[in-house]
Amino acid sequence: MDFLELLQKRYTTKHYDSTKVVPDETVQKILECVRLSPTSVNSQPYHFYVLTGDTKQKVREAVMDFNQQRYDGASHAIVISSKKRIDEEHLKHVLEQETADGRLPTPDLVAAQDKSRHHFCNLHVDKGDFTAWTGKQAYVAFATMVYAAESYGVDSTALEGIEFDEVDRLLDLDSKNETCQLIVLLGYRAADDSNTTDKRPKSRLPLSYLTTYLN
Repeated sequence: MDFLELLQKRYTTKHYDSTKVVPDETVQKILECVRLSPTSVNSQPYHFYVLTGDTKQKVREAVMDFNQQRYDGASHAIVISSKKRIDEEHLKHVLEQETADGRLPTPDLVAAQDKSRHHFCNLHVDKGDFTAWTGKQAYVAFATMVYAAESYGVDSTALEGIEFDEVDRLLDLDSKNETCQLIVLLGYRAADDSNTTDKRPKSRLPLSYLTTYLN
């Protein structure tokens, strides 16, 4: 299946089969795909909390009523958080990883990369949109996650019908300099899921409406 077919096939699952669990190895493959997502200046300013069992149940209280049924039925709930402020320790880890991976083979390149990344981070601090900027990176990762899941035969749902501050409180995200951006559910659709494409065809605006070519 090519990528276009994957996008045509994938849909937002509304009803999950609670008896089916996504295997750990499949979850790890999905997360590995997410790890490889692009981010601005390779900042990777996010974290993924994979919830099952008691912790998933605890976070349920932050899920709005209309989403609780699908939340309960899903195998996993993944909280995607992003950084709220510049995190020097995190930026140091990114730089060390880049160096270890061979991207920065000389001290001059290490210094230049560090300076450039700090410049862009500080730019968004000065503009007052640092959290919005890191949130954008989280949504790129979200897109990777749901299409990676689809490629492995796993259904998914993005939840924004949640109490974000409550998720932050329940997972103590403020102490980690993070805030919840959204929750992604992973699982397997119920046989009677109401949102399958044969029942509710996918609808998007035509490319001619969304695209302008400028020479």
